[in-house]
Amino acid sequence: MKKLLSFAICLIFICHAFGQEKYAIPERTPEQKHQRTLGQFWAVYAAGINFVKSQGISPYEYGKYIGNLFASSWNKENGFEGFVNGTIFNWENFRTDADEPLAIKEKDDGSVMIKLSVDTWKKYFPEGNPYASFKDAMDCMQGTFEPIADYMGCSVNQEVTEESIIYSIKKK
Repeated sequence: MKKLLSFAICLIFICHAFGQEKYAIPERTPEQKHQRTLGQFWAVYAAGINFVKSQGISPYEYGKYIGNLFASSWNKENGFEGFVNGTIFNWENFRTDADEPLAIKEKDDGSVMIKLSVDTWKKYFPEGNPYASFKDAMDCMQGTFEPIADYMGCSVNQEVTEESIIYSIKKK
């Protein structure tokens, strides 16, 4: 009986050892996912901005190029509300729990204002960054959001102050 039990345990152990996944999906914390998202974003925006500036193209025009590429990936049927919710979702992906929360306000005319802390973004595009400045990033963002908003049946305006980045979104 002991031999049979020992054989069964060894068989289970061998099956378990050889049955492990070769390519497992990593388990990461939200902070690790956030940092990876930022790294990818920074690489695309900073590298792209740096390249287009070397070609005499403004960050705003590069942003419009990106926006035109991505506009059709948004579900047009979701319209204004889809654009507002998508914008909130995107901005929230870049905010950590330690950052100031987004502020969202629906105005009497049906437009929506999304306010985020300028400090949240300045840490990703710090002064002295040789590839893309904070202003370059904001110009590129404005250019990116305009074609997407237009595709979704609305308009967007970006205002950058010392404390905040404010997106005002209106139905067309």
